[in-house]
Amino acid sequence: MRTLSVTLLTLALTACVAQSQVFAQDFGWYRYNLAQTTTSVDVPAALFPVDGGPPAEGPGRMFRSADGSADLSIYALPNRGQSPDEFLRTHFRLPQRAIVYRRVSNNMVTVSGLRGDKIWYARCNFANTQLRCVAMNYPARDKGRWDPIVTRISHSLS
Repeated sequence: MRTLSVTLLTLALTACVAQSQVFAQDFGWYRYNLAQTTTSVDVPAALFPVDGGPPAEGPGRMFRSADGSADLSIYALPNRGQSPDEFLRTHFRLPQRAIVYRRVSNNMVTVSGLRGDKIWYARCNFANTQLRCVAMNYPARDKGRWDPIVTRISHSLS
């Protein structure tokens, strides 16, 4: 009986992993290049088919989901000589409790948190004279489905 339970658990976990990988791969991914800068990132076309115009900050582009529940902004900012830690403190002026995840390295800042029923996520890579950034908002109830999408977008940012 114990062997059967372990086998069923293994099959269930394998199915969950496979499902999340399919979710991350079946969206018509393409490489978006921000013309004004050297910023580029992988974008899932099927998830973000609506052009949202310029983002809130910097040159770039915003894309929205068809139902308006999620958005993706790709933008660049000038690198004013701040360290990633200084940039985090000055750019994301949020109470500590608002940030659920934070990662700061020598050349990158990644932060995430909850705002109402949405998860917000932002990453900025530090290049010589510019910061290459992505920001996303998506339904918190679908976090498990969005995790592989966010990971691919984040890791593709250059």
